[in-house]
Amino acid sequence: MAGEGQILRNARVDKGWSLTQAEEVTKIRIRYLEALEEEAYHILPGATYTKGFLRTYAKHLGISPEEVLERYNASEQQPEKPLIVEPVPPPRKKPQWIKPALVAITGVVALVVVIGIASLSKPQGTNIAPENIITPLPTVPQEEIAQQPENTPPVQTPPQNPQNVIAQENEDVVAQLVFSQPCWIRVNVDGQFAFEGTFTQGATKELRAKEQIELVTVGNAGGLTVTLNGKAWPSLGAQGQVVHNIILKKDTESQVSLVP
Repeated sequence: MAGEGQILRNARVDKGWSLTQAEEVTKIRIRYLEALEEEAYHILPGATYTKGFLRTYAKHLGISPEEVLERYNASEQQPEKPLIVEPVPPPRKKPQWIKPALVAITGVVALVVVIGIASLSKPQGTNIAPENIITPLPTVPQEEIAQQPENTPPVQTPPQNPQNVIAQENEDVVAQLVFSQPCWIRVNVDGQFAFEGTFTQGATKELRAKEQIELVTVGNAGGLTVTLNGKAWPSLGAQGQVVHNIILKKDTESQVSLVP
């Protein structure tokens, strides 16, 4: 130690100051004053602050700031330790026998792989030349031969009579609903509920039944046109009129006129 810290402590004690009193006079915190007296300069913010604190503390204690700074500088200028560079050990050389051993092992592994591939690719059994292979002709099973009758004339389907087709179609009750205005409707088919809802202008709906179609409720009779099995049904009512229980059956066809 250069002794500047001891000089500062002795001067403070000679003045009869405590560290608290020295802090009030110098405006330096007690923590830093203790570091100056103990020469624990690593606690201080840096060399510039350290020299400023030493100068201020020495002036207030009545001792020479230059002497204190000279001792401080002497303590800070310590000879640097010589840098010792340790020699790097040379890399260890691999034994000379490792390379031949690796080459030999690689050769053995390659030979095993080649043998394995050759054994897998070799076909099993006796080789037969492709030109000597005779493909047998397909034979017809005996069951199919027995089932085929000899000299059986083709079955001709008699042409269907268009009148029969019309008769079959007319067996059902077919109603075509055309909505010229928005209309709410509820419908039963063959005594069972079918649907209900509001149809917009231009909508159409086809209904089919075995016995009858019942228009349970029509909310706008003037906005609905009904065609039954191709024949126009009379007007159901006026626009906005609500009608109920309109029955459409096959025996009511004679009551309506043909569509023009």
